[in-house]
Formats: sequence, structure tokens, C-alpha cells
Amino acid sequence: MIRDARAVIHSMIERKVPVAGYNTANETSMFVKWNQEIRKMLFQCNNSPGQCIKVYYERLIQRPEEEIQRITNFLDLPFSEQMLKHHELIGAEVDLNEQEFSASQVKNSINTDALTSWFDCFSEETLGKLDDVAPFLNILGYDTSTSKPDYSTFADNDFYQFRNFYS
Repeated sequence: MIRDARAVIHSMIERKVPVAGYNTANETSMFVKWNQEIRKMLFQCNNSPGQCIKVYYERLIQRPEEEIQRITNFLDLPFSEQMLKHHELIGAEVDLNEQEFSASQVKNSINTDALTSWFDCFSEETLGKLDDVAPFLNILGYDTSTSKPDYSTFADNDFYQFRNFYS
């Protein structure tokens, strides 16, 4: 799963999710760590043909049915409309471990709120360093020139045609 580092880091800090190697008291170091981790992840994925699929969170949220079908095709699994209604199945067909940090998020329907929840949460100083401390944001197509990027390009029909990144 590829996601804008600003949203990832905001989520870790806001939700108090402990992730090994991330120091929530130092945002800049968190961006450096994210950059290191995404670099490793992409290297591993690019060197494991047929075993890895790159999924952009921003596209999944904006085009959930299409992306879930892409994932199920990759996994050679049948697609079901129920996959789009996971939140309605909790308790009946889906059990959640309340100790899992993402359990509270899984209870929600797919929505776009998480795309922009990080807006206005980082200082201009921190955002101004991103091209230096987290260059993979740009490599992956994230707009670092603004503090409120437009994610609509991730929903474009031809999005994957132009995703020849880090290969």
C-alpha cells in the first residue's frame, strides 16, 4: 500500500499508533524513516515479479470497486460486492480484534475524509523540507508544492499508464 507520507505520519501521530523506528516527537525524522521504508518496499516489490502489487491508497479510496477488482484479479480471487460493504458485515461475518489499531477505521465505510485529514497539521517549515527528507513523495507522484494537494489525478483512467516509478 502506497500512501502520501503526510497522511501516514499524521495518522500515526493523531491515533497514537506505535510503529517501530518512528519517533512521533520528531516529524522530520518520521518523514526520513517513511522515505527509507517506502524505498525498501518498492525495491522488494519491483524485484518480486508476480508476487507484489502496488496499490495507491488515494486511488483505492476514490475508485474502490476498480481497485479491489484489480487486487482480487492479482490474487486470483473472485470479486464480491460485499467487499465494498465491509462495514455492514462487522459482527455478522467479520470479527475485529479491538486491540488492533486499525479496527476503529475498518468499522467505517470507504470515504474520502482520510485523504485530507492531514491538511493544516504540519508546519510550513516541515512541509518545506519534504523534497529533501522524503524525495519518494515526488517520485511516487505526490505534489509537495502545496500544503493541500489535489488527489484527483490518482483517480484518472490512465493513472497506471504513467506509473513507471522506481523500476
